[in-house]
Amino acid sequence: MGLPGVLEAIIGLAFIYLLVSMLCSGVNEMIAQELGRRGKFLREGVINLVSDRWIYLRIINHPLVASMYRDLPGKPRTPSYIPPGNFVDATIDVVLLKASLLDPAFAARLAQPRTFEDVRAAALKCKAFGYTIGDAILPLLESAQGDLGRARANLEAWYQGGMERVSGWYKKQARRMLLVIGIAVAVLFNVDTLQIATQLARSPALRGALADAASRVAPTGRVEGVDARPGDSAATVSAEDVKKLAASLAKYEKLGLPIGFSCLSPASLDRHDGIGPVLRNCWEQTRQEAGGSWFVKILGWLITGLAVSLGAPFWFDLLNRFVDLRGAGKRPTPAQTT
Repeated sequence: MGLPGVLEAIIGLAFIYLLVSMLCSGVNEMIAQELGRRGKFLREGVINLVSDRWIYLRIINHPLVASMYRDLPGKPRTPSYIPPGNFVDATIDVVLLKASLLDPAFAARLAQPRTFEDVRAAALKCKAFGYTIGDAILPLLESAQGDLGRARANLEAWYQGGMERVSGWYKKQARRMLLVIGIAVAVLFNVDTLQIATQLARSPALRGALADAASRVAPTGRVEGVDARPGDSAATVSAEDVKKLAASLAKYEKLGLPIGFSCLSPASLDRHDGIGPVLRNCWEQTRQEAGGSWFVKILGWLITGLAVSLGAPFWFDLLNRFVDLRGAGKRPTPAQTT
């Protein structure tokens, strides 16, 4: 196998990693939606921003925020996203309300259109009575130099900074989940990196088919109509997309990609009566594929899980670079004529 063959094998392996990573990302996102994982992180982020329980409860029960909840505010079905403008307006309203409760003389201002001085005075009042929300927002108000519009922009930036930290927490947990899901998928569907690499080295037809498929994916950024570069703000891989990606893997299996268990095929199941003979057949097949060494087989599965944990965007970017080297990726920009 010459240098072009080696490059095609690398591209083929990276393409398989991309497919499996996208499939696992879809499974991870479905689990996250079912468990409300994004909403839980959002709630923790808001509590970090607003540590005063009274203020926090009034903010999440404010109509601008409560309307985002599927169930009652504060219940398990927390929304996965609250627009910055809604959060800031709700926070200002709650701070003004708290100031009016702390000082009845301040209540008269609530009947008037809010001004910068009203918001600043309310924050000072909350700070004087030991509420940390005053300490948090007063520097942002002072830097606005009396402009309510700039003050709102500063508060929105403060909220978005908190949400960026939440996004970092979610990504960190998602990577751990991807590792677990990746290993599980590798074992359940027999996606063994060492076995796949061996077959790619032996089969020019399989190498070429995978490399050609990768060349079609590189310029479009889509695999079977599914975005290969998912964002972080919302789920981008649906249950239907997971089915499409699984079907794509099955298609390449028919071309000789060594994934899955032939012992679970309909023909094999018909030859055996009962679950015991089927399991013994699968055990023997897996042992033979590993050359009699379970260490080699487990190592191949673990490598697949570790590769999947890097995420689909990583493999898409890497795939683009290798496709460019093969000469079937990005086309050069045509020279402009005068």
